[in-house]
Amino acid sequence: MTTMKLPQPIPDRLKDKIALITGAAGNIGFETARWFLSEGAKVALIDIQATALNDALKKLEDSFPSTEITERILTIQADVTDQPDVKRFVTQTAEHFGGLDIAFFCAGISYSSTSILDTDDELWDKIIRVNTRSAFLGIKHAGSVMRDSGKGGSIILASSIAGLRATPGLCAYSSAKYALRGLCQTAAAELGQYQIRVNTVHPCGVNTPMFQATWPPEKMQQMLSTVPLGRWAEVEDVAALVSFLASGDSQFLTGGALKVDGGIVSS
Repeated sequence: MTTMKLPQPIPDRLKDKIALITGAAGNIGFETARWFLSEGAKVALIDIQATALNDALKKLEDSFPSTEITERILTIQADVTDQPDVKRFVTQTAEHFGGLDIAFFCAGISYSSTSILDTDDELWDKIIRVNTRSAFLGIKHAGSVMRDSGKGGSIILASSIAGLRATPGLCAYSSAKYALRGLCQTAAAELGQYQIRVNTVHPCGVNTPMFQATWPPEKMQQMLSTVPLGRWAEVEDVAALVSFLASGDSQFLTGGALKVDGGIVSS
């Protein structure tokens, strides 16, 4: 049996770039932060959970042998759905590090599969607020800083294959993730004149506790059988793509919807 080899960071590809990541204490956010740091970036970690944020900081510091890593990390507790908080963490990041080149808006929540007929309106509002409103506010404020710097930048939104196809059982989540495509394409068209690129990434199920809690085991097995590459995504698969989009290697790519799905969405 062949051992699966996951992608690895490319040293110095993001050297001296300044990035912020929302939902940074979560699985994908944390791995992307580790990836950015490994490629040489300075990174602000944004999350609403203070304890989880502190735990993420400690794990990152323990992951790197050099003590200088602490100087390249900033942690900020904030509510990504609250406009004053979003403006604050964007401004604080830019002032602390001296600019902003990359913003990965990764904060998001899901829920256990529920029929549209049984979906509570308060749940709907919460899913839209955390997954979509947060991205709008992020683009608004990060985009303003990038525009004013005159250097451009890269903004990446964490969507899902649920934003590319029907997803029975997750009507609110799918709606929120579809909305990110319209937001991305409009922002890409508006902000391109400032050399600001905006793209979405669309993972299939990522092997994390949040995904595992979304579906019952028998449904998970049935879904896995439809993935041509025969496995779920790992956090490294997503972080590798986000880092590519953050880097100059993707300098002519904007308004894109990039899948990380093992071929599950074929069109």
